[in-house]
Amino acid sequence: MLRPTPHNQTRAVGYGELLDRLALCGSEEQRHAELARAIEQGGLPLRLTSTGDLEWTGQGSAPEVVRTFQAGVRHLAASGQSLSRAAVVAACARELVGQGELTEVWKRTLQTVRTLFGLRGVTVLQVTRGQLRAQPAWSVGDLGGAACSADDLQAVREGQPVIREAGLLLPLAGQFRARLALWLNAPGRLWPEQDQLLLRQLAQVMALDHERIQAQRHLSSLMALHRDIMSLEPAEAYRPLLERAVEVIPGAESGSLLLCAGEIFRYAAAVTHDETDLQDVEFDFDDVCGRWYGLDEAAWREGVPRILSGQALRDRGTGYTRNGSREVRPLPSLGTITTHIGVPVIHAGEVYAFLNIESHSDPEAFGDDSLAMARSFAAQAALLLHEANQRARIQQAARTDSLTGLLNRRAFTEELRRQVAHARRHHEPLTLLLADIRHFKQVNDLYGHAAGDEALNQVAELLCATVRAENAVFRWGGDEFAVLLPGTPRSGAEALAGRVEAALTGHAVGRLHLQLNMGVASLAPQDENGEALLQDADAAMYRQKHNA
Repeated sequence: MLRPTPHNQTRAVGYGELLDRLALCGSEEQRHAELARAIEQGGLPLRLTSTGDLEWTGQGSAPEVVRTFQAGVRHLAASGQSLSRAAVVAACARELVGQGELTEVWKRTLQTVRTLFGLRGVTVLQVTRGQLRAQPAWSVGDLGGAACSADDLQAVREGQPVIREAGLLLPLAGQFRARLALWLNAPGRLWPEQDQLLLRQLAQVMALDHERIQAQRHLSSLMALHRDIMSLEPAEAYRPLLERAVEVIPGAESGSLLLCAGEIFRYAAAVTHDETDLQDVEFDFDDVCGRWYGLDEAAWREGVPRILSGQALRDRGTGYTRNGSREVRPLPSLGTITTHIGVPVIHAGEVYAFLNIESHSDPEAFGDDSLAMARSFAAQAALLLHEANQRARIQQAARTDSLTGLLNRRAFTEELRRQVAHARRHHEPLTLLLADIRHFKQVNDLYGHAAGDEALNQVAELLCATVRAENAVFRWGGDEFAVLLPGTPRSGAEALAGRVEAALTGHAVGRLHLQLNMGVASLAPQDENGEALLQDADAAMYRQKHNA
């Protein structure tokens, strides 16, 4: 039992022993009870206030040892409160980790933070188009004072907390630069270092959890994209690819995809751009690779993304060609871009495209997370485009005659079905010209099969040169050819037959002049699938052959 004694070394030891006993108490209530009991039983000249503080009741000022004891009790009380808060924050962190969706878990966490720290309100702010904006889905209570300045945004991007009179702005920075921040509305509140440390730890857990969720969504997005693109023709895949890129790359507002075609790049798709500005535009390969991209050849081959902004962006702008006319100035739309990511889309050394991702409102929109996402996306896009192109090549090979390069009978059957449906739906004419090489057997018999192949190639080239580009030419089989003429009446098909016959003049294999038997037919109203059209054209061709 402690007894009142003169303030000497014995009393100092007594106060020290009491502090040790108070430190062993598991809660603030237990400490209060132990301290009250010691004061009463030991006759200490101290009084325990309703707030848990100690007042000196002796005469004169309190001795140094008592003042030290008072400070020790206050420290124990503060430490106990910090430990209690730390336990709650740790529980929140455990709940956050590994959850599938953010909204409900984050809102519960923010409600706990509001109660634990006595806040008026708390919300998550997100960097959007160069501004910090409150997210209603992650808001609890009164958000007064949440408006942020450009300096606040810069501090968040640098990962620095901002203490204001109205509250605390706390960046959510994980592996990458913060794109989210907590706003804790508590006017006039002090923010002890212990509280700031707890909140920073919670903020980091939230940031890492958000990055994990974003990575999962990115992976799911790429898987869905892979599934979608595999059902499309390559030309139909470009816009979905670009739309997904703009959607998932942090800071992106717009984008375009330049498709590589030999020594030039052409626009294949654009999102939120003025597409009339990009129509029929071509860029030289060297301009895109050397000047616009700007990194070295090794970086190009590895698909390393780069960021350009400000004057560097304007300096790198290249000239272009539109409809054969060369323009030395950059495209006008370049002037609306504040910062830009460029990344080559390359697979197994083959250049497929160049991906442009832009922000128009925020010069610092892109960070390491944007670059990592752009590179990941471009690598996946390259693989998808490679697979789609390989599939298209296989399909094209199955639809192409290996000797003449014309579409084959399989392609003819598919196209005939499509053109018949179109003609019937729009009430438009459809004609068919069938042709075979007259006396083709004599060519093979007299000069051999190589000469027969030469005759087939001559006829194929002549038909392609004579027929308009929108009309498809097919090698129907053997020495037979077919020309589908959508939107063309019978008179037009007959005129074409006359031009083909005239163009054949002078064409020969050995001493045999090349001639064609040709038959023309038009789609009849009752012909639902084109079978009658094909039979009529074949019969007309046979009649010409018989009469020759």
